[in-house]
Amino acid sequence: MPEVSVIIPSYNHATYIGYAVESVLSQSFTDFELIVVDDGSTDKSLDALSGFNDPRLRVLTQANQGAHAAINRGLREATGEYLAILNSDDLYHPHRLAKMLEVLIADPQVGLVGSYIDIIDQNGKSLSIKHGYADSSPWLLEIPERSFRAGNDLHKALLTENYWSTTSNFVFSRRWFEAVGEFRPLRFTHDWDFALRMARVARLVLLPDVLMHYRVHATNTIREDRAAMIFEVCWCLAVHLPEHLADPAFTDIFAAPIIDELLHSIYTFGLERVLSVMLLQRLAENQLQALDLLTHNHPVRATYIAFIQRELAKTQAISPSAQPIHRASLLEQLRLRLRRKVL
Repeated sequence: MPEVSVIIPSYNHATYIGYAVESVLSQSFTDFELIVVDDGSTDKSLDALSGFNDPRLRVLTQANQGAHAAINRGLREATGEYLAILNSDDLYHPHRLAKMLEVLIADPQVGLVGSYIDIIDQNGKSLSIKHGYADSSPWLLEIPERSFRAGNDLHKALLTENYWSTTSNFVFSRRWFEAVGEFRPLRFTHDWDFALRMARVARLVLLPDVLMHYRVHATNTIREDRAAMIFEVCWCLAVHLPEHLADPAFTDIFAAPIIDELLHSIYTFGLERVLSVMLLQRLAENQLQALDLLTHNHPVRATYIAFIQRELAKTQAISPSAQPIHRASLLEQLRLRLRRKVL
């Protein structure tokens, strides 16, 4: 039985999948299995995979169901004690697995370990280095020095953004995976949701080493549907904020300093009303209803999406620097809900 299982969810990345597989097979740490789950590719991805002859590699196929389903399929098939994910257009540094395992073995309380990221273009050229939440953020905050980004708490910073950036940056033990459960059916934020669930029960570690290459290109998933992406961002915040803010890590939720940090940390593309209504639905307390909202034909989801589309159409292009942010009412709702929980 291998010590590590690496899962590659693959969909229509014939140009890149071979490089991804090779980056795993050439790891300095060798006691692993590599499971590629092809999620109904219609290009020549399977042809590219057929060129490998390594007993550690298994290729599974399924009808197209989305990245989360492909990842879950691979994790269910995995036999290793430690689990890692690599998207089919990304690359591992040769010593990535070895360095990740050092952390996980040394401290069993670590639930998720990742690293700094080299952002590369379609040709593999380095564009920039992402040092966690210190730079290359997915959106700008008005006064980041007054937000959770200004500190060194990985848990708190996770509420401002998914600084892990991608599931390719995830390595975790089977123990903690079983504690938090599989990836949920989110197209754009399944990685952020998973990291937030992990942060509730275990420690997070982000190594200050560049151990992964994240490729940006014209067909990245995040470029597909802005309204649906914003819906999922709001959904994640509505589901996770109340529970995270009740954690001792946030000390006194009624104190001015923590409120000030929150006011400068929560970002919803200027669509605070969407998050406010989701909080009023108490999604954090009604997990089944929250998951039901992720069904594409759900009428409430359709209502949210239609509203977001109308707001986006009004502004034509929302930019973080130009969009006004009104968060007072949101934080007041959180404060009242947390008070009810305490009482």
